[in-house]
Amino acid sequence: MSTDPSLPLTQIAAISYVTFGILFSLLLPVCVSILKGAKLEDAREPSLSVWSRLADAWRRYGGNRYLLMLAAATVVAIALVIFLDMHFNAARDAAVAGFAWESLLNKLSSKG
Repeated sequence: MSTDPSLPLTQIAAISYVTFGILFSLLLPVCVSILKGAKLEDAREPSLSVWSRLADAWRRYGGNRYLLMLAAATVVAIALVIFLDMHFNAARDAAVAGFAWESLLNKLSSKG
């Protein structure tokens, strides 16, 4: 992979970074609200395996919803990069574009 900053990102890389920007825009408010209301929980049983803890967290926080969010963000990123023929020279630019497009789509779809 070339490190020349004048070369644009490949479409796959652009889609990946736009998807990241969209997900970041969706998850940032959730993370902030979790941190605001965070309480230290009692220590769990040390005998639980890592996989059982992950499965518990997946059920508790609605993992399937976030998996659907990832799929939708990827579809939107593909549409933006391919159908609008967007080109980016830096990962930062692609991520900011994803963040901005998600914000625009959210505002257009909101009521009021």
